[in-house]
Amino acid sequence: MSLHDINRNVYRFNTRGEIVWQVQREDSNHPPGWWDELHRQARAEGLDGAREPFTEFLIEYADGTNNKTPMETLPLEAKWIPGCRIWLRGSAYQQYILDPDTGIAKNVTKLPVRPW
Repeated sequence: MSLHDINRNVYRFNTRGEIVWQVQREDSNHPPGWWDELHRQARAEGLDGAREPFTEFLIEYADGTNNKTPMETLPLEAKWIPGCRIWLRGSAYQQYILDPDTGIAKNVTKLPVRPW
């Protein structure tokens, strides 16, 4: 997978299977050039750039439960309904909230991300 696509690995499809959008990250809570620096560091290690895909997709319901909450009955279904919050989590402790209409994932990670 290309560097561009690995860092934007969430898509919305319509009922015909056509792509409606490919996620776009909004990282304004980080310093300007944050991604450029991540890519620079990765390239210094011989990589093609920073590969930071989303690794978890969590739907949080209005009552505080989510699609990973243990349930009495299985299988657990993850269904989006109006009022849900969609969390995307990635490597390096980054957390995003996804707008399912626009495909924009806003980085809401509180800095600093590490306690040390």
